[in-house]
Formats: sequence, C-alpha cells, structure tokens
Amino acid sequence: MADIPAYSTRSLTVWCGGVFAGVSLAQVLSAALWNHQYGTHIVWFPGAVLLGALLANAWRRWAALSLSAMVGLVATGAAFGLPLGDTTLVIAAALLLVPVAAWLLRHIPDGLTRLDDFYRLAALVLVAVAALPTCSAALVEHASRYTSFRGTVLSDFSNIAMAHSLGYVLYLPVWISLRNPDAAVRHSGPISVFFIVFMALCLALLGAIWFTLGGRPGLVPVMCLAPAPVVIFAIVRAQMTGSSITIFIIALLAAHLSVHGYGPYIADTAPNSTLAVQLWSLLAALCALILSVVVEQRYSSRRALGRAHADLRELAGRLIATQEQERARLARDLHDDINQRLAASSIGLSALRRQVDPALHGEVNHLRELLVSLSEDVRQLSRQLHPSVLEHAGLRDALEALCHAPRRVNTLEIVLIADRGVDRLPNDVALCFYRVTQEAIANALRHASATRLTVKASVDVEGASLWIFDNGRGFDTEEGAHARPGLGLISMNERAKLLGGRFELRSAPGKGVDLWMHIPLDPP
Repeated sequence: MADIPAYSTRSLTVWCGGVFAGVSLAQVLSAALWNHQYGTHIVWFPGAVLLGALLANAWRRWAALSLSAMVGLVATGAAFGLPLGDTTLVIAAALLLVPVAAWLLRHIPDGLTRLDDFYRLAALVLVAVAALPTCSAALVEHASRYTSFRGTVLSDFSNIAMAHSLGYVLYLPVWISLRNPDAAVRHSGPISVFFIVFMALCLALLGAIWFTLGGRPGLVPVMCLAPAPVVIFAIVRAQMTGSSITIFIIALLAAHLSVHGYGPYIADTAPNSTLAVQLWSLLAALCALILSVVVEQRYSSRRALGRAHADLRELAGRLIATQEQERARLARDLHDDINQRLAASSIGLSALRRQVDPALHGEVNHLRELLVSLSEDVRQLSRQLHPSVLEHAGLRDALEALCHAPRRVNTLEIVLIADRGVDRLPNDVALCFYRVTQEAIANALRHASATRLTVKASVDVEGASLWIFDNGRGFDTEEGAHARPGLGLISMNERAKLLGGRFELRSAPGKGVDLWMHIPLDPP
C-alpha cells in the first residue's frame, strides 16, 4: 500500500489561495441553489471545503486557512450586496467549529487520509455529518437573531443543519478518495464517454418518470427507490466520487421538480418539500457511502492480493536463481574437487597394484573399478546439477545428452524433436526448457510408469514452445486441482511465469501426461 503523506507539502500561499477560491465558488453554487429554492437552502459546501483543506495540512496552517475561508465567504457575500457586518457574523458562526471537527478527525487512525473501513466511516458520519452541522446550525441560527438575515436569507434550524450536513456528506468522501493514491477511483481507469452518456440518459429518464408518475400517491415509495439502480451503477464504476455527484444531481432534479409541483417529494410548503429532498439525499448518500466502503475494501483486497502475488513471484524468481547458483557451485565442487580426488585415488590404486602381492591384484582392480564407476556417477551428477553443455554446445545438444543419458530404468524410450533454431534462444529460456525437460523425465521415471516419452522444442515468430508427452498412467486433473501440487509442477509453472510465458498440463487416467510451455520472445 502506498504511503499517504499526513500533510500536504504544497506552500501555504497556494493552499490559502485555493481555499479562498474554493469556498467562494462553493458559496456561489450554494447561493444559486438557494435562489432556485425560493429562500430555502438545499446544500452548503463552503464548510466542507475548509474541513477538507484542514485535514490535508498541518495544524500550524489552520489559522491562515480558516482566515482565507472567512475572507473568501465575506467577499462573496459583499459581492452579492449583503451587509458586511451581518455576513461576517453569520459566516464566523458557520466556520467556528470546523477546526474542532478537523482536530477530532485527525485523532482517528491515519487521520482520515483514507475511507476504506467502517470505523473511519462512522467517525466521519458522527463528527462531520451529524455533530458539526447540528452545532454549526445552532450557532448560525443564534447569530442570525442579531442580523437582518433572520427569516430572509436564513430559514429555520432544520433547513440550515440539513444543508450543512448534505454538503459535508457529498464533498468530504470525494475529497478524501481523490487524495488517497490507493483509492479505487485512482485505479479504475478513466471515465469513458459511454459511461457519462449512459448516466445522463438514466438521469433524464428518472426525471421524466418523476415528472409523469411521481405525484401519484400509490407510486411514491417506488418513485423514491427509483434512483437506487443509477446510484449503485455510479458507485461500482466511479466509487465515492460517482455516487456523490450522482446523488447531488438527483437532489437538484428532485428539488426543481418539487418547487413546481412534480415528483415524489411534494409537501404542503416549499420548505417542507426542500426538507424531504434533503432527507432523501442524506440517507441515500449515507447508504451509498456504506456500499462505497464495501467496494473500496474489495478493490483494496484485490490490490493487496496482486501485490502479494507479485512479491511471491519475485521471491520465487530469486529462489530459482539462487538454486541455479547453488547447483553451479556444487557442480564445480564435484567436478573440480571430489572428482579430481577420486581420479587421484584411482591412480594411487594403480600404483599400489604394482607393489602388492599378485594375489591381491584382483581386489585392487575391483576397488579401482569401483572408483572409476563412482567417478563417472559424480561426473553425471555434476552435469545434472549444472549442464555445462548447455553453455558450450547449445540447447539441442544439451537436451540430446539429457534424453539419452544412462538411466537406472532402461524401459523408457525418449524421442527428441528439435532443430538448431533452439540454440539461439536466450540463456534463461534455454535453461528453463532444460530444467522442465529434466523434471518431466524424472516424473515419468518415478511416477508415470511410462515406456515412451516425446520431447519437442521449436521456435517461431510468436516465441519458443516446448511439448513433452508420455504414454504413462496419467492422473485425474480435476482431483489434482484440489490436492496439493508437487514441487516439480510448481517449479515448472513458476519458471514459465517468471519469463512471461504460459504453462499448461493435460492428463487423464490411462492417457498419459501432456505438458506445454510457451515463452514469448522479444523481436530481434
């Protein structure tokens, strides 16, 4: 998992400018929706923008960031012609508790830098979606009593609290997931034009259904659940970002229809219709967050599993490389040390034969023959451990020597089909084919009771291929899939994967075993 920096490394000036612009745009959007709803708030985003910025920065920057947000909101209010003193008082009340919420969220594991478990989700909901909007709305309502906004710009406590809560629940998860380098939205690929067009058509269809059927009393429960498939599809494809944007658009659509007397959220008054839309949007956003966390955990588990597989493959590659190095060392020791000492012992016995009684010549000759046989076995073992012929003569001769070497069991007939083209294979591919053939022959001798085995190696424009098939007793691959595979088969498979190739095994009882390996080659 990638390390997520606890604090941003961007300069404070950049952050202050970003917060100033962000809260200003958020306030303009909120005000536009307020005008659309005839004086009732749908959503208020500036507090969420500031909270996200505080979570991304060290606490020493919080005063400057909060001041930038304050200045941006007051300047926006002044641009709309609102009284400067009244605007400052209300904005101060709305932002006063945001640093407190940021401080609380910073004390959960990882400082809420990711949102991929239900503990962090619960902390976000309790602090930012429930406690902060409730307390901020109470402060704003109390401060509004000393301003001219009471009953005009600001409505009742429930409307203010729901607008704040909806802003936090729609904005913060998107901010957190976009900043997290391990978030699913960062790894699911770019959003396609097809997805955008499809979502637009779904939302248009939803609006048409609400417009024509939303006001029928018997269909209200169904109409309220109608957006669920659209939201779920957005979650699966675009995770928290997609669900938040989709729910926000649906909320705007529902609010627009409600004030004109359409849709399932019509109430006796405009504020009550707005409250119904807010309640649905808040509950839908919370349900979407729960499902998004499940999706996030699924993506996180898949990425962790992928990293584990990559680590295991790297470990397997190192083990195979270390094994080859150790085999080469043992082969050198056997050939240069032990075999030379056996040869010296044989020469010594030959010299001793001339000095002992002729009656003992037979025994000395027998010992010398044993030493010569032992020396030959050591030489063969050295070649099996490290095929020097592979380096000096090429793969075909190495396979020829391997297939026709003396064996303890002489009932296995081996047919080799390979041309000189395989001698031009890279060393790692040639060694892979040699080791797989070596293991396959050993398995045929030990387990298959085969009498004939065919080895075919070829090279074409697509890569190098190796086929090995015998006429042994075979086995049931379905049963073998549930059993623990042998170390030899694991080694074959890993060798192929390390070279970017494929390995397949086919067998059936009484039908022998067919092995196939294909290694892609870089173009010359």
